[in-house]
Amino acid sequence: MSDTDVHEPKVRLNDRFRPPDVTGAPAAGRAGSTPALARGVAVEIRGTTALARVIEIDRLYEAVPGTTSQLVRALELLKQACDNLAAAQQSVDPIEMDRSVQRAQVLLPKLFACRSIGDGFGVIINALHFAFANLRGTPLTPDQLNIVWRVLKELRARPVMSLEQGIQRVEELEARGLDVDPRDIGDLLENPSTAEA
Repeated sequence: MSDTDVHEPKVRLNDRFRPPDVTGAPAAGRAGSTPALARGVAVEIRGTTALARVIEIDRLYEAVPGTTSQLVRALELLKQACDNLAAAQQSVDPIEMDRSVQRAQVLLPKLFACRSIGDGFGVIINALHFAFANLRGTPLTPDQLNIVWRVLKELRARPVMSLEQGIQRVEELEARGLDVDPRDIGDLLENPSTAEA
């Protein structure tokens, strides 16, 4: 080792950590000292074994009063939708479950207004809008409710999603039996002359 190498101690959660003595002072009082417990503290160490805290999306984009940020608005709406769907998942009363789902559904047009956040965001919100419209009042199955909640929760955690990632989430919705295409799109594709009229 050369004299320019720096040794960085590795710290793991719940390990006892004794910082190295860099002062060069005699270690007379060191033996009686108590080592610090590094519980719940994530220390950043360079490299692939780095420990880092996960920063919540709300801390990254805090809602400042009077802000007009579409991203902040979308995060607030997505939180409300996820909370409503979580309440629906835990409800034992089918009517209350459906009410909670409808509370989430009415947020979709407001979320669609925030579609400029990213292509993946717009594709998912658009697909959910048509999925609910194509149900025509039929309640979601528990499996469908879970996938809608999970997709919205993931969208809230990563709102600036690529188009490919958005399409993957839409395919997951389709795999659970949700029809995410507009009803009349087949007619328009088969008979384009009706679109001109």
